[in-house]
Amino acid sequence: MNRMTTHAALVAASLAAAGCTATTVEPGHRGLYFAPNAGGLRREILPPGTYRLGWCFVACTTNRIDDFDVTFSTRTEAIHTKSAEGLDLDLKLSVIYRPIVSELYLLDTEIGPNYYDEVIAPEFKSACRGVFARHSYTELQARNESIEDEVEAAVRRRTAGRHVEISSVTLETVNYAPEIADKIRQKIAGEQEAARQQAAIAWDAEKRKQVVTAEAAQKKLVLEKDTEQQKLELEKDAETARFKAEQDLAAIETQRKVTKAQAEIERMRAESEATKKIIDAKADAEVAIQMAHAHAEDRKAETAGVTPMEVMLHGYDALSHLGGTGTTIVLGDWAHVPSFLFPRVPSLQNAFTLPFVPYQPPAPADAHGASLSVR
Repeated sequence: MNRMTTHAALVAASLAAAGCTATTVEPGHRGLYFAPNAGGLRREILPPGTYRLGWCFVACTTNRIDDFDVTFSTRTEAIHTKSAEGLDLDLKLSVIYRPIVSELYLLDTEIGPNYYDEVIAPEFKSACRGVFARHSYTELQARNESIEDEVEAAVRRRTAGRHVEISSVTLETVNYAPEIADKIRQKIAGEQEAARQQAAIAWDAEKRKQVVTAEAAQKKLVLEKDTEQQKLELEKDAETARFKAEQDLAAIETQRKVTKAQAEIERMRAESEATKKIIDAKADAEVAIQMAHAHAEDRKAETAGVTPMEVMLHGYDALSHLGGTGTTIVLGDWAHVPSFLFPRVPSLQNAFTLPFVPYQPPAPADAHGASLSVR
């Protein structure tokens, strides 16, 4: 019984394996499951892997998986168009593209898996014709990259909203008309000759530049040497001037010190002389004081024995000197005696102009001292 059960299970498994269909989504691809009898196209995007489609005993299932290559693909198109001058152009351009993974359901329902032939190829060719019609023959080589960018931008603008991504456009080949090709070859040859001449001119200019640079460098070295020599001379002169100035300053300082010392000596000498004079003056004053004291003592001693009569005699003597020579002075009652009894004498004014007679001590008076006459 067990043996029969095992055999039946093996047969059933073999039949099941033989009747089940499956498909594989390769790496770099994505799929959309389509089941006509079970809701149609599903929105779920299937990653790479193996998927069962259904049983196939009597008739195979109609279920399928729409496979999309989501890697960047390249297509090359031959484009026949005209340039801006109206000349024929045979070009080959390549476009790199891929579908937008998140929009595969819309791409499949709106366009289908053959989206390149349905959308990209027509728009790509039309964009190429429109762009190259705006450019001349001469611009194809000079502005190759910018023309490619123009075509790429035009294709992207035309395929916007079509669920595809345009990566880049490249210009592969350009087939010129025979007459244009000859002209281009001539132009290239001329450009090469011009480049050769330009290179020769540049070489000559470079040689002249090197010569001029060498001469300038030599002049610069000479100038730097002269400048350095002048600098050394100026520094030497400056050092000499500085040394002389220091000597002059030192001499001035020495002279100032000598002058200051001499002034100090003169001051000390003046102070010494002033001190000496003060001492001498003090000594002279002291001597004078002593002499004055001695004289005063002498006078005091002289006057100690003078009588009133001697004083009167000295007074009369002084009066006689005051009146001058020949003056008669009458004292007492003699003043009332008539003047004709006395000889005439000069006036008082003449008395002052008479010669001075030194003082002579008076003769001793008589015992009575009634009157004295001084002639």
